[in-house]
Amino acid sequence: MLVSLIMPTLNRYDEIPLLMDSLENQTYKNFELIIVDQNDNDKVKCIADKYKDKIDIKYIKSDKLGLSYNRNIGIDAAKGEIIAFPDDDCVYELDTLEKVTNFFKENKDYKIYSCKTMDFNKIDSFIKMNEGICEIESTNISKTVCSITFFVNFGKKENYTKFDERLGVGAEFGAGEETDYVLDLLSRGYRGKYFGDNIIYHPAKKHSKSKDKYNRDFNYGRGFGALCKKEIVYRKNYKFIKVMAYKLIRNIGGIILNKDRDYHQATIKGRIEGFRKYKL
Repeated sequence: MLVSLIMPTLNRYDEIPLLMDSLENQTYKNFELIIVDQNDNDKVKCIADKYKDKIDIKYIKSDKLGLSYNRNIGIDAAKGEIIAFPDDDCVYELDTLEKVTNFFKENKDYKIYSCKTMDFNKIDSFIKMNEGICEIESTNISKTVCSITFFVNFGKKENYTKFDERLGVGAEFGAGEETDYVLDLLSRGYRGKYFGDNIIYHPAKKHSKSKDKYNRDFNYGRGFGALCKKEIVYRKNYKFIKVMAYKLIRNIGGIILNKDRDYHQATIKGRIEGFRKYKL
């Protein structure tokens, strides 16, 4: 089974070799890495060239910014039965791809695999995800799916689906694209399983107090609100109302208790606006 790893990249250079090293040392070798470079320089190409004899790399230069847009460029170039979307600063365990392909070979009725992400000290400081093994469902998706942790077995290229280019970093609604992607697959009847003991590493989030952070939190909130609109109104998955309500209640609680109030104010405002303004 060929695995296509699609990695858009922007303004990050020092961390990329960490991912490349982890790919070079994978126990499973039948994969391709598709780099979609949004930078206006050749730094990433120089890094990629150092690995071209060790890894099957497709390098694509993109002149338009946007995470979902550039992931879709990568999807167009992919050839694998399985596709996934590593960040340019994440690191795979040496047997990550072996575990993924073995799972799909042994479980023909499942099309989505996901695992946990932690920082390099094995702390849940990037995103808190479930322990153990469970089915991936719309109601637990925020605890079982992250952009870097899910793999989809499409079988054939003609079965590929694409990201909503209005969602994600650099788009009109600044988040939610990977959750929307998997929710769409679930709505099509795809089944998925999550493995909390398997890890893909990602640096911890860096928090800051600034206007930029407020705007980022607001845009992330807009993305989640738009995602909820798609899932509840357009896909008619009314179970997802509980997911949205839980997030909003947490925001309200944070504001009342003065616990990271700026974050909760920005996020709840964004979520409401995203839900209101997103239209198909």
